[in-house]
Amino acid sequence: MFRLNRRFFIYIVLGIVFGVIDWFYLDWLAHISWGALGQSILVVPIILFMNFGIWLVPLLPVVIFEVKHSDKLFKPMLAGALTWCCAMVSYYTYYAALLSLGKLINLEHLNIFGVKYETFWAEYWSMFKRVILNQFLEWVVIAIIGGAAVGALAFKVLHKKFYANKEGYGLKL
Repeated sequence: MFRLNRRFFIYIVLGIVFGVIDWFYLDWLAHISWGALGQSILVVPIILFMNFGIWLVPLLPVVIFEVKHSDKLFKPMLAGALTWCCAMVSYYTYYAALLSLGKLINLEHLNIFGVKYETFWAEYWSMFKRVILNQFLEWVVIAIIGGAAVGALAFKVLHKKFYANKEGYGLKL
């Protein structure tokens, strides 16, 4: 039981760290100079793959490791969903901190430590709900479903491979 708790604690930390790193990765991705490829039709699919494919980087090792060390479908599904949910929480927490400190482009006036005009809090909370909360709620559902689906797929594909020599799996010689 302790090993399971330790593994899931590592998945939580990995998700949290990845969520913040992804913020910087997306900023870097937005500023890439594509040179001669910039006019190519291939740029859009490449950017989409780089934008969304990066989310498999923390997830695949987690679910593969969990499949290798677990005999139940539920555990890799939970590990995948948990990792992605923690990444979403840290990503949107960082996003909220940037909004609150006036560090987002064109939203510098929403610094909670700055000058507060008459409608400041109404505007701040409206923006917070629209930009942070609504997006978080949308993406955390995707994280739960997607993380669980990747975990289930990994279990389906890899479980027999990892347990081929155990009783009840593979060929008996």
